[in-house]
Amino acid sequence: MRWVLLAFLVAGCATAQPETARERTINDQVLAFDASKAAGGDPDCHKRKIASSETTKPFRAGSQLPAGHWSERWTVDRCGVMVPYQVHYVRASDGHLGISIVREQSLEGTSIAGGTMADRQLQQDTLVLLAQKDLSDTEGQPCRMRRVINTEVVQPVTGGQVEEGRPVAGQWIERWTLDRCGAPVRYLLQFVTTKDGTSFTAEREK
Repeated sequence: MRWVLLAFLVAGCATAQPETARERTINDQVLAFDASKAAGGDPDCHKRKIASSETTKPFRAGSQLPAGHWSERWTVDRCGVMVPYQVHYVRASDGHLGISIVREQSLEGTSIAGGTMADRQLQQDTLVLLAQKDLSDTEGQPCRMRRVINTEVVQPVTGGQVEEGRPVAGQWIERWTLDRCGAPVRYLLQFVTTKDGTSFTAEREK
């Protein structure tokens, strides 16, 4: 079965809440996300709890403290079934904290629909940042859910180089279509691969 990643964003002032309050807030959000049918959860289960949480990507400082980002895995015990979620944090220099929650996918196969060339980890990273960008651009609107309904390569790889079986240079462009509460929204993403990894930029397609 192919799962589609979903993202949800909440925001607040990170400096205004003690750590225990933040943990309670994330706890509630993850459980609510897991119970949401629209987010791919199971509202029929009435006995769920957080089974564990752990850091998956340590804090990485931005250009100006306290800005930075990090990720955690939160596992929900959903009526006896363990369901993992990745929680991604982005802290701005003014202390504002953006949070996205995505269902962690299985290691088998492609997790996002369409013909994207991105591997599983790059798909997840791309979706998180793309959903955050679209949510930020529509701040104040009631729709808070995003999901990818299609991906396609619109410009194949150019300047590609391979060393020891892995790409170390090259760039390509894809179109990713988001479902924004029933409305399709298209973005053009330019991926650039180097020896240090793959980065991308996203622009709304007019």
